[in-house]
Amino acid sequence: MSGFRPLEARSVGIDNATVTSTEVLKKIGRMFYIVDPAETNFPSLSSLPKDGYIQQAMPYFFGMIALEWLVLALKGKTPRLSDGIMSVSHGLIMSLMELLTSGLLFSGYMYIYKNHCIYELPWDSTWTWIAAALGIDFCYYWVHRAAHEINVLWAAHQVHHSSEDYNLSTALRQSAFQAFGAWPFYLPMAFFIPPQHAIIHKELNLLYQFWIHTEIVNNIGPLEYILNTSSHHRVHHGANRYCLDKNYAGVLIIWDRLFGTFEQERDDIKIVYGLVDQPQFFNPIKHQLFYYGKVLEKARTMTNWWDYMCAFIKGPGWFPGTERLGDPTFVEERPVRDKYGPSVNPLLHVYTLAHFVFVIGQSDLLARAFAGMEQWTSLLIILYLLGTMTSIGILYDKSSLRWLLELARCGISLLFLETLVTVNSVSVDTLNYVYTGSAAISVVGLIMDMASSKKEKVN
Repeated sequence: MSGFRPLEARSVGIDNATVTSTEVLKKIGRMFYIVDPAETNFPSLSSLPKDGYIQQAMPYFFGMIALEWLVLALKGKTPRLSDGIMSVSHGLIMSLMELLTSGLLFSGYMYIYKNHCIYELPWDSTWTWIAAALGIDFCYYWVHRAAHEINVLWAAHQVHHSSEDYNLSTALRQSAFQAFGAWPFYLPMAFFIPPQHAIIHKELNLLYQFWIHTEIVNNIGPLEYILNTSSHHRVHHGANRYCLDKNYAGVLIIWDRLFGTFEQERDDIKIVYGLVDQPQFFNPIKHQLFYYGKVLEKARTMTNWWDYMCAFIKGPGWFPGTERLGDPTFVEERPVRDKYGPSVNPLLHVYTLAHFVFVIGQSDLLARAFAGMEQWTSLLIILYLLGTMTSIGILYDKSSLRWLLELARCGISLLFLETLVTVNSVSVDTLNYVYTGSAAISVVGLIMDMASSKKEKVN
């Protein structure tokens, strides 16, 4: 007996390792919409995985980003850490907004399905699964197209296009407000498709769109005619004239081919990424909000009520006397510009990255503990996380107040260590060292900035 039990234990360990490997492969498969319909069919909302597919994919997002950046570095194309941190920051801001609005936007879908469903498709049918996949992808095409062709919706979506780099971190750069304009487009599905199917396929659709945000993959052969690929999506993110308002697809590029919005990537023109009128700041909260002010500013220049309304509902490039989407000839075919990014001391990247990793951990733990937390506690933590990400953006913008604001943030952190410990499950001493050291760095940075300013005045 004494010789049998260790052998049994080793066998169990091997089985567990096999199960773990299988789960990893399944989660990687979800990133490419490679799933077993039988395993992604659920009888009800209550039977859905507690942690959604997107939440489960977080380690794979960061793992694939790290792998891509390693490949780019080996090719001599080192990505900009400042831009990457800001891209992920926008994704976290969107996630924090979803915590506050969870279930609110989906309530319309639920109301229609419960009260006005025309025909309830069987939840366990493969045909229902396929119909849900196609329905979500078709609706996403129109969500995405509307986000580009209606100015007030573009005010949210422009966040996603604001990166001047094109890599996997760009996929996470999302608007906190886009869901408010997107949800009506999915409502027609509620007359037929069970809500749990809509949720699952919306997540799988978004997961698929992660990998297409890269320059590493050039062409995938005949599948280019059917699927949305990196090549097609690079065009979508271009600020060149031929790239504008093209390739809205989520998973299937056939929608663009059917509705006349498809454009092939060209070898003779280098794609310039970002917005046509690229904002010159990193501050993520400002970036989430500033374009709404631009829309209102544009509307106020109009001389009649119809044009005033058109400033909201027509395309971002529209002005009186032009077509609905504006005049594309005003956009350069081969734009030449320097990427925004003030030069900073390389040590700043070490500082910001350390705090940003902390923010990622806080956000993940907050998402897991949110349901059981007091409302005011969760709200204050969300505000703190938003403040931290904003402070990092301001540091990269080299604002004259950057170190003063960072010092204030560290001071606030020291005052509320107990709350942070509740969320992060780390010791008070550890956080005390982190934020005391950060406050000291902020003081040094502030003194150096003041000294530098005095020298500039003397000169």
